[in-house]
Amino acid sequence: MPVAAYVPRAAAPLLVFSLISNLAILLNPLFMMQVLDRVVPSGNVATLLMLTGLALGFLVLQGLVEWGRDLALTRLARWGQQTGSAEVVRALTGGEATQDDVARVSRFAEFLGGIGAVTALGLPWLPVFGLVLWLIHPAFLFLVLCLVAGLIGSRWAARRLSAAAQSQAAGWAKAEQISLKHATGFASRLGVAAIEHNLMQRFLRAQRQRHDCVSRAEGAILANSSVSAVLRAVGQVLALALGAFLVTQEALSAGGMIAASLIVSRAFMALETTTAQWPQLRMALADYRYLAALQLAPPGPDMRLPEWQGALRADGIIFPRGGGAPPMLDRVNLSLDPGETLAIVGGSGAGKTILLQALAGVQPAPIGCVFFDESEVRGLKAVTLYQQTGFLPQRAELVPGTIAENIACFEAEIVGEKVVEAAKLAGVHGLISALPDAYETDLSHAPFLLSAGQVQRVALARALYNKPRYLFLDEPNALLDGEGERALSRILMRLKAEGTTIVMVLHRSGLLGLCDKILQLEQGRVADFGARAEVLARISGGGRQLAIPLQETSLQDLQDWVASQFNRSTDEAFSQKAQLVAMELFRLLIANGASNGPRGAQVAFKFLNDNEVELSINEENGSELERKFSSLRTRLAGDKPVPGDLNQEERALAAVAQMSDRIEVRCGDDSTFCLVALSSNALAPTQAARAH
Repeated sequence: MPVAAYVPRAAAPLLVFSLISNLAILLNPLFMMQVLDRVVPSGNVATLLMLTGLALGFLVLQGLVEWGRDLALTRLARWGQQTGSAEVVRALTGGEATQDDVARVSRFAEFLGGIGAVTALGLPWLPVFGLVLWLIHPAFLFLVLCLVAGLIGSRWAARRLSAAAQSQAAGWAKAEQISLKHATGFASRLGVAAIEHNLMQRFLRAQRQRHDCVSRAEGAILANSSVSAVLRAVGQVLALALGAFLVTQEALSAGGMIAASLIVSRAFMALETTTAQWPQLRMALADYRYLAALQLAPPGPDMRLPEWQGALRADGIIFPRGGGAPPMLDRVNLSLDPGETLAIVGGSGAGKTILLQALAGVQPAPIGCVFFDESEVRGLKAVTLYQQTGFLPQRAELVPGTIAENIACFEAEIVGEKVVEAAKLAGVHGLISALPDAYETDLSHAPFLLSAGQVQRVALARALYNKPRYLFLDEPNALLDGEGERALSRILMRLKAEGTTIVMVLHRSGLLGLCDKILQLEQGRVADFGARAEVLARISGGGRQLAIPLQETSLQDLQDWVASQFNRSTDEAFSQKAQLVAMELFRLLIANGASNGPRGAQVAFKFLNDNEVELSINEENGSELERKFSSLRTRLAGDKPVPGDLNQEERALAAVAQMSDRIEVRCGDDSTFCLVALSSNALAPTQAARAH
């Protein structure tokens, strides 16, 4: 990493500053020694004035040097953080790896700007104190080494005794944060008030556990602090005592005694600071080595890609799950022409969302390729994907900030016209304009101002901000009501007309009619892919069947099931007609069968094409329904008007016949089979209801 290479260059002058600063520590002891050994015995005032002047001048120099050192370290830290973070963000592609690298840059910058860097710069000069003490008398050096050994032993014992409790306390502290963070959020999101209460109780329990762990650890930690203080005081006393003994033995002067005691005290304090900062020094060294070894690709030429046409292709996408489990996606292939719309359908856990993310480049598949026109998605820069694609997640979220900032993805230069245009296209301009501060409404002050559906629509405006060539939507109608879904349908129709390639994950069928193609996933594999009508026909022909008890309480289930077969928002009238026919046939079977035991029916539904369906109901019991229908058909032959003397069953049969293109009723001794063919242009349900 280029920034890391500059640190050794800055270290050389900083080490010189540190040398001067550390030598200044010896000033007072040496000054005291010279005064006591030279000035006091001789009474020479001139010598005193000279020593005082030299000492004051050196102290001023020390102040200037320390000011320059601290200023240089602060600026180096700030420059390193700015430049290093920019290099990491530029060269690496999003996600946890980038966040970890940025965190390392910030942590190393904090070290450079703090006491840790000053301590590190002083490490090479610690032997100077030992050399001075050796020159005064080797016994003082031995005393310092004994004091440091006691300090290191005390810290090692404290860490050993408190490590387990501190580790547990850290775990409980994390549990506290999680419980407190989610208490109110989950309560408002899930609508279960007990969640907030229970999570707050969990927070309090975690806090008590943390305090218990801290109580177990603080004894050893406080004992270590006390030992350090005692060793500091003991060092001063022993240094004076040792110096006094050497003076009595005429091995040391009185000035040397005072100077040695001061140097012992300063040396011990420097070593004490070093041992306290040792974990931070090791972490900073590890961060520096990591950043120095980090290979960042140099910025490549700004190649302008040709304008994309909108073709989309996936070749052999495989997304492993890990742990020996089947892959989330297994050899998925698809192809879309420019401007086509694809619906991805399937059951829960089929892999729909992960496929959408792989296609959009949000989470590229590790195996296989996705191409936008001829450009492979993993080779594209994030800014290119941002400009050419729009992505709407299943549950969109807005970032604290203004609505305009959210729509513009917090661009440095927000273009107001583009924001308003995107909001109008997403159908939320009126909603935003009605807010007190309109587009400048700050969501950080009102996080619950918008409903989930409104948040989804604002997020859609965000996805449309750059007029993307590709639009990826994950269940875009999941949180919308009927009116919202119709508005979304109009938006997507306009985008289709403009040539936007759209890929949607759908559970609800209201938008399926807009799609040109359907891809059905089952357990990560493509079960079917092709034109919408063909796929729906295959799904229908493959057995859209329902086994249901033949009783009045099953009517609602039958109605809901028939309604679920229709996938297009334009099929509302067609769906109502099919529901009415199915329910009338079901009632007729109930009324005309045996009533001496439980009965069941098999209902089948099949699309013949986009505008025609077949609906059949089969019961394994005989009935009189065929005879009654034959009699009614005779009476209605030749386009005769519906007679007014029909009973209720006959009027129901007449209504079914008028709404159907074709109707068959076959009865045997042990079975009754009814089949109707319906089309979207047959008699409307309201007309049939009047006939009924």
